[in-house]
Amino acid sequence: MTLERFSELSGLTVDTVRGQIQQGNLPFIKVGRRRLVNVALLTAECLHSEDWA
Repeated sequence: MTLERFSELSGLTVDTVRGQIQQGNLPFIKVGRRRLVNVALLTAECLHSEDWA
């Protein structure tokens, strides 16, 4: 998912999404020169997290 679309859906700014990617908090893949949020991996990480209630 594009950073812009993820930003719209999550309510975060694009700059915040970029920062979270740079800090390693959001998984991403590179396609050419673009970075895309890996929503499938993010969902899997959330479901397998020990903090998941």
